[in-house]
Amino acid sequence: MQFSRLRLSGFKSFVDPTEFTIAPGLTGIVGPNGCGKSNLFEALRWVMGANSAKAMRGEGMDDVIFSGSGVRPSRNHAEVALTIDNIGSGGPARFAGDPVLEVVRRIDRGSGSTYRINGREVRARDVQLLFADASTGANSPALVRQGQISELIAARPQNRRLILEEAAGVSGLYGRRHEAQLRVRAAEANLVRLEDLARELESGLGRLKREARTAARYKKLAAEIRSLHSAVQHARWLEAVAARDAARTGAQAARTAAEVATRQAAAAAAKAADAQTRLPALRDEQTAAAAVAHHLEIEMDRRDRALESARADVDRLTADLRRTADDIARQDRDKADAAEALGRVNADLARLEAEIAGAPERIPELQAAAMAADAARADAEATLEGAAARIAAGQADARAARSRLEEARGRLARISPALAQARSERQGLGPLEDPALAGAVDVLSAAERARSEAAEAVEAAERRRGDTARAEADARQASRAAEDDLARKVAEARGLERVSATAARGAYATVLDAIAADPGLEAALAAALGDDLSAALDPRAPSFWAGRDAGPPDWPPQVTPLGPAIRAPAELAARLAYTGLVEAAAGPALQANLPPGARLVSREGHLWRWDGLTIKAEAPRPAQVRLEQRSRLAALEAEIAGLQPTVAASKTALAKATARMAEADQAARAARDRPRQADRALTEARETVERLTREGARREARAQALDETLARLSAEQAEVAAALAASQAAVDAIPADTTDAAELAEARAAAASARETAFAARGALDREIGVKTARLRRLEGLRRDLADWTRRAASTSARAGELAAEQARAQAALTEARDAPAAIEAARLKVADELAAAAARRAKAEDALAGAETARADAERAARAADARS
Repeated sequence: MQFSRLRLSGFKSFVDPTEFTIAPGLTGIVGPNGCGKSNLFEALRWVMGANSAKAMRGEGMDDVIFSGSGVRPSRNHAEVALTIDNIGSGGPARFAGDPVLEVVRRIDRGSGSTYRINGREVRARDVQLLFADASTGANSPALVRQGQISELIAARPQNRRLILEEAAGVSGLYGRRHEAQLRVRAAEANLVRLEDLARELESGLGRLKREARTAARYKKLAAEIRSLHSAVQHARWLEAVAARDAARTGAQAARTAAEVATRQAAAAAAKAADAQTRLPALRDEQTAAAAVAHHLEIEMDRRDRALESARADVDRLTADLRRTADDIARQDRDKADAAEALGRVNADLARLEAEIAGAPERIPELQAAAMAADAARADAEATLEGAAARIAAGQADARAARSRLEEARGRLARISPALAQARSERQGLGPLEDPALAGAVDVLSAAERARSEAAEAVEAAERRRGDTARAEADARQASRAAEDDLARKVAEARGLERVSATAARGAYATVLDAIAADPGLEAALAAALGDDLSAALDPRAPSFWAGRDAGPPDWPPQVTPLGPAIRAPAELAARLAYTGLVEAAAGPALQANLPPGARLVSREGHLWRWDGLTIKAEAPRPAQVRLEQRSRLAALEAEIAGLQPTVAASKTALAKATARMAEADQAARAARDRPRQADRALTEARETVERLTREGARREARAQALDETLARLSAEQAEVAAALAASQAAVDAIPADTTDAAELAEARAAAASARETAFAARGALDREIGVKTARLRRLEGLRRDLADWTRRAASTSARAGELAAEQARAQAALTEARDAPAAIEAARLKVADELAAAAARRAKAEDALAGAETARADAERAARAADARS
């Protein structure tokens, strides 16, 4: 797989879009510590599907997003794109025709990662399989990080196998196999669950079948009952029609038909009573037959189980008899083997005892020879060790003196250059005081004052913004309240207009559309005119007002003419002239003295007419409702006209408050920018002061360390010079030859000869002891074998007797068990015959019961029909 380009945006330290070209051959990245080299490596692993935040050196996966700095804000997403050469079509099948593959991974803060290949969104698993098929990936050993070589060397065999699998190109196949195995296990778990559910459903299936049969029977009976009720009702209706027709033909025929029907009803009632008396006996007989049949079914099932059990006993006993015969034959073979083994062990035991009795005893002689050889070997080795110790001591003293001399020379050679370098560095440090530090402190003080002033300006701007926001909220609330009030009144007015338009829909305009009353007189007007308000003014209408000249009557002092308070067409002048308005309490007293055609009304809606008709206000009057709606509509239109200037003024005030709020927001944003700028300047000044302070402290510490180093090196140089002189004197005092090679060679030869003699004596003793020990062990083993075979022979004989007795018992039980199935089968056939007879009796009882119930139902229907006819 050939990578050609890596593009990063917002990933860790790469806040700006950055593109890294991977040219053919070897491409390297060079830079100081902290420049982001490791971030490029982590970006490559991340886009290849790494899902471990710890591997990305973070607490969570969102930590790969640029988190901001002192001069740059944080980002909310990060994206890495890897371009791959696909000329050989090594990618997935659906991208086989694309010459280039671009794998993109994007993460949004708090939302997780998304993957795309050539612009198509895919799963993380698809990206991981893409690289696994190419024997690479986010966790591939091909991506070598710091310390990974030592980890691979010390890796376990399992981890080495993963490396070999990736090298062989089968890691993708293993990943797909693992995913398929997960799916198979999930499917197997689902199958197990389905089997459990199936068993649960089967356990409840019998109960549901019984309930279904009961429900079906209930539905059938309910349908029959409804059918019978319908038939009875229809019969009653027909009989009622017939009775009505018969009644029209004459009373005598009706009485005759009633008598006949009465007799028929009595006969039908008697028949129904007879059927009713026979029903309990038939039901008892049917119940008894069902109980006997159920008992016989249970007995039949018990006989079947007994027959199966008897047959199983026969099979089991036959198998036991065969097994016992096999055991007896095996015990016979074991007895023969035990007898043969006892003969062989006795022969071996006699031969070994004879061999032990005839063997000579040489162990004491060999032990004495071995002890003498060991003593001679110890003396020779002691002589050799003394000579070697004397020679080694002289050589060690000489080597130690020469080593001390070389060490002193080396230390002196190392100390001199270090002392010269320390003196040079101390002279190169120069003065310890930095003149730029005082200026940086002054700049820091000025930046702190500017930051304090900017913070005070922000607080003032925020207070102004809060005051403006509260004023804007009050203006918005007042405008919204005015608009809501206006909208409610407009909606109510439109509704009243639609109601009025619906009520007035017709070919001719009515008087109600052309009449109006003062507020509060709608009920009085509706009482005075009533339904006459729906008449038209057009003579072509079916009902219309033509008008008439009529003078008003002489009204009593308590009566006020209604006409002046009503705005109405001239056609209603006569009607209104003869209508007066009075108080509700005075109306009944004045009604008796009204002239013809006159009427009195009250504001509440009462009506007293000259002819004695009185209508109270509680009577429904649709015309009154329409008049009240028209009055309410006029009032609403006046209120709407008065509210519109208020709404316009509130909107203007809201617009001004919004503009002031925008200005305050802008001023607050500008004020908030000043502290950020002051913070940046303060941070820069503080960093400069801290840097200069650290540099001064570092120079002081370095100067102090160099002074201490110079003192230490000078003292050490003097000490090493004295040690060098002493070591040289010790080396010069070493004699030319301190060894005696002839003495050492003679001691070594004597020690070697004594050692060989001791080894030979000890070997002869060990061989003799081994032979004796082996014979004793063999003797003990043969005796144990003799006891074991004797015990096994006795056990085999006892077991053979037990098996013979067991075989006899099994044969007797088999003979008895073979006779049981025939007896059980005979009893079963008898129960089957009884069950068939019981079933026949039950069917006969059910038929008789059904016939009796049908006869009773027919008799009851006939009785009801006869009653209906009578």
